[in-house]
Amino acid sequence: MTEATTTDEELRAFVKFSATMTGFSEFDLWGTGQAEAYYDAVVNQEGPDAIERAIAADPSDPLVKSIIKLWYVGVWYGPELTGRMDVAAWTAPGRSGAKPAVPDDSQPETDLSPAAASGERRPEGQYARAGDERIPLFVVSPDAYTEGLLWRAIGAHPSGAKAPGYGSWATPPTFENF
Repeated sequence: MTEATTTDEELRAFVKFSATMTGFSEFDLWGTGQAEAYYDAVVNQEGPDAIERAIAADPSDPLVKSIIKLWYVGVWYGPELTGRMDVAAWTAPGRSGAKPAVPDDSQPETDLSPAAASGERRPEGQYARAGDERIPLFVVSPDAYTEGLLWRAIGAHPSGAKAPGYGSWATPPTFENF
């Protein structure tokens, strides 16, 4: 079995597991176009065995919660930050420049390499978990915000980023499955 085949199988397992955890179908998750970026982010931040650990873990495990948040909002919240409401408020889009509600030690670092902050696939054995490049939270890709599952879950569109366009937030959201 080649390395590419193994990675493809792990990616499919990640999407299948994510479908179970998010409540969306595998088709929906593949349709976001974010599966590979999210898979790479999880593996780069938590190590090559992260997917296996998540699949074997209880749904209340912080790593599983991090993966669920990743699919819904497109931001990687390290397991140490799951469940912290102040972090969600600090990273909310449209937030003013007021003082962050979180302690300085949980803010994202700004001097990281582009690969560390992007979730870019790394060579075997070069994972952030093993070094100082691990960061507690970051936006995984430029499309992660618009492809977040939260928009579909609440029956809305990302403001200013997708159809129906300007003024669409003036009307109440509509739900696809209700």
